[in-house]
Amino acid sequence: MLLSTLVAASVFAPKSGVPSAVLQKLSKGANICRWFRYPIAETEAHFNGYISDSEARRMRSMGLTHVRLCITPQYIFNSGDGTVIDDRAKKIDAAIARFHKANLLVVIDIHNEERKPEGDVTWENNFVKFWGAYAKRLSKFDPSMTVLEIINEPVYENKENQWFALNPRLVTAIRRSAPKNTIITSGPNWGGIWGLMKMKPLTDRNILYSFHTYDPFPFTHQGATWAGPDVIPLKGVPYPANSESVAPLMAGLAGHPNSQKMLADYGKENWNKAKMQENFKQAIDWGKKYDVSLYCGEYGVYPLNSKPEHRANWFRDFGQVLAENKIGWSVWGWDEGFGLDRKMVGGKPVVDMVVAKALGLKI
Repeated sequence: MLLSTLVAASVFAPKSGVPSAVLQKLSKGANICRWFRYPIAETEAHFNGYISDSEARRMRSMGLTHVRLCITPQYIFNSGDGTVIDDRAKKIDAAIARFHKANLLVVIDIHNEERKPEGDVTWENNFVKFWGAYAKRLSKFDPSMTVLEIINEPVYENKENQWFALNPRLVTAIRRSAPKNTIITSGPNWGGIWGLMKMKPLTDRNILYSFHTYDPFPFTHQGATWAGPDVIPLKGVPYPANSESVAPLMAGLAGHPNSQKMLADYGKENWNKAKMQENFKQAIDWGKKYDVSLYCGEYGVYPLNSKPEHRANWFRDFGQVLAENKIGWSVWGWDEGFGLDRKMVGGKPVVDMVVAKALGLKI
C-alpha cells in the first residue's frame, strides 16, 4: 500500500472514541435558547439567574440528561483580537456549574447566527485563537460533563472547502487546551444531514458529529412567518400524512399555488415513521461507515398552526427513530417554541405537555 493511501486511511477512518458515559448523558437534552442567546433581558439579574437551581433540578427529574447551552459568539468572543470576554465568561461558568450541580451535562454551543464572517480570514484566525483560550478555561470543569461544540450550523454555501479547512484548525486549538473533552462538530450547509454527507471524519477520535433536522419542512414550519412565503398559509398540516389526508386542505390554499404544490408534494412523500427512518438513513449509514458517533443537536415543530395530536405523533416517531439508532438528541428548545417551550407560571416552569409526553419525559 502506498504511503499516501496509508495516510488517507488514518485520516478518514477513525474509530469512535467518545466515552460511553458522555454518550449516555447526551441521550436526552434540550437547548437553552434565551439565557446567553437573544436574552430575555440584558440585566445582571437575567444573566445571573435566568434558570435557577430548582429549575435545573426540575429538568433532570423530568428525565433530561443534558442541556445545549446556546451562546451568541458576540457575547463572549472579542472578534477583534480573539480574546475571551472575561466578565461574561464568569456568568457562563456559573451557569455551567448550576447545571452540573443538577447532574446535567452541558454542551457549550457557540451559536453563530451571523453569517458575514464566514470565509473572512481575520475573523477565522481570531476564532481559532478564541477557542484555544476558551477551551483552556472550560477544561477546569469535569470533561465527562462538559462537551465543546465548535459552532452552530456552519453554512459555507458553495465554499464548503473553506469550512473543511477551518474545522480541523478549530479542533486542534481546542484539543491542545482541553485534551479530555468531547468535541462536537458538524457539516456545512446549515449543519444538516446533506452537509454531513460531504464531510470526512477528522483524526481526533473523541468527536461527535452533529446534524440538525426539521423535516418535513411543510409540517414543522407551517405558519412560520420567517421561513419563506410558501409555508405561511399552511395550517393544520397532518402527520403522518399522505395525499388523501392533505387533500381537504387544498381548498383553503386557493390563491397560494406554491403552497398548494408544497402541500401536495408533502402528501405524496407519505411521511410516517418509516419515512423518517429513511430520511435519517444516510446520516446513520455515514456514521456506521466511519464508526463515529452521531448527535442530533436540534429538531422541533412550530406549534402555532400544528394540531397537538399531529405534533405528538411527530415527536414520538422522531424520538423513537433516534433512540433505536442510539443517537442522542437535544430538542429546540427548553425555553423557546418548537419544543418544550417552558413558561414561568407562578414562579414555576411549565412545559408543553404534548411534547414532553411524546418524548417520554416525566411530567
